Amino acid sequence: MKKLAIVATALFFLAGFSANAQMQQGKMMKSGKKQGMMMHGKGMIQGGMHHNMMGGMMCPMHKGMMGQQMPMKKYMMAVNMLPNMQEKLSLTQDQTEKLIDMQAAFKKQQVDYQADLSKKRMKLQSMMKNEASASDIKSQMQSCSESKINMKVAAYETAHQMKSVLTDEQREQLDDMMMQQGSMMQGGMQQGGMNQGNMMKNKNQQ
Repeated sequence: MKKLAIVATALFFLAGFSANAQMQQGKMMKSGKKQGMMMHGKGMIQGGMHHNMMGGMMCPMHKGMMGQQMPMKKYMMAVNMLPNMQEKLSLTQDQTEKLIDMQAAFKKQQVDYQADLSKKRMKLQSMMKNEASASDIKSQMQSCSESKINMKVAAYETAHQMKSVLTDEQREQLDDMMMQQGSMMQGGMQQGGMNQGNMMKNKNQQ
């Protein structure tokens, strides 16, 4: 009987220990899950803060880059737009014909520069594929840049030649129009950047 009593007591303690161990294990799992959720939430918050900080850092830089590009773009815009502004600038027939001739001459130059640039880019790709030296790659990249610069300088020169055909009043009107057009383009680019940032932010929140 004593043996039975001892065995029964041992079984009782074992059952109690097992139940207590299961309860402790359950608490640990719940605690671990809660901690994991907190860490995940913290990570999302930090990620959102990092995204906002990076967005704030990139926007001024992006604006600076656009500001650097716009001065040369306006000359290309002038070359493309001027011959079609007879009514807005009250151009005479003689002025319009001169502007069209200048635009046509520039477009021929532009085709030549673009063809030259395309050839140089293909050569650059071939050089990189054949693992040319860094100095040769640099030289070829500078050659590509030179073609692009020449194209922009040609637009700059043509735009000034076109403006020389205009009267002082017409030049003032043209400058105002170009400023408005440039502001609209820059505003559209900024709005596009903001929309893209908001889409990325919403995607991160999901």
